[in-house]
Amino acid sequence: MGSRAQSLTVPETDVPDVIHKLAGLTWPKESDMPNLSCSRITRLSLLLPLAFAAVLPLGADDDRKGDDHAKVTVLYDGPLLHDQNWTIKSGPVSPDNQKNPSFGGTCSMVPNDVSIQAGSGRDRVTFEAEYTGLGVWKMAWMETVSGGASNGDEWHYQQRIEFSGTTTNGTAPRPNRSIPSPGNDGFLQAIPSNVSADTLDLTDFFILQPPGGDIAASSHVHFVLRQQIPPVETDPPPDYFPVVVFGKYIVNLHDQLAGQFGCDPL
Repeated sequence: MGSRAQSLTVPETDVPDVIHKLAGLTWPKESDMPNLSCSRITRLSLLLPLAFAAVLPLGADDDRKGDDHAKVTVLYDGPLLHDQNWTIKSGPVSPDNQKNPSFGGTCSMVPNDVSIQAGSGRDRVTFEAEYTGLGVWKMAWMETVSGGASNGDEWHYQQRIEFSGTTTNGTAPRPNRSIPSPGNDGFLQAIPSNVSADTLDLTDFFILQPPGGDIAASSHVHFVLRQQIPPVETDPPPDYFPVVVFGKYIVNLHDQLAGQFGCDPL
């Protein structure tokens, strides 16, 4: 998942590219998991100002008549700046097909390894927010990426994270619109710093297909993440995905909806 739908606590040597790569692997010990910036994601260009002009106190109710529809802000639209050197590893039909590629996952849906075509990636990141009343917001962060592959195919990737919650300061959600840099996820930060949400609903898919043809390889996953319950030492991540996402979320539910996990290099 993705894109990249961001901070993960993962082993230094085995870092999943994105939260969406779950798999039944031999995972590292929890104590060995440093905190690092999640999956892919970075690009340059177009940062549009947030569409929220009004400052809303948490106590304000339905005074916002006519302004309750979703606001969509384009955080970035330009060339792909992250994950510019990925490869889908071809492999026979085996349990490895449902492993995170960062942990040895392979894809039986491609006869040979497939890599990204240098400089072909295009990226778009958006943030949506809808005020539902009484201080509660419904939000979504989404990244969509596409480009060309070394075998002449086209590829498309999308990660979408939906969540509802409140803001810590009584104002509208404020997504991070800066360019990602060391120590700052920038527009890849899915959860605004002034938002409190205890659950995240994440979908992530990758599709490889020849021009004008049907899908050649794919991975489509769905995750539900929840905030860890303090003390976090007594509420560790599950063994099948022992990582902490965005610094405080762990996987609660996961489903491989289609394709193979090992076919998603992002």
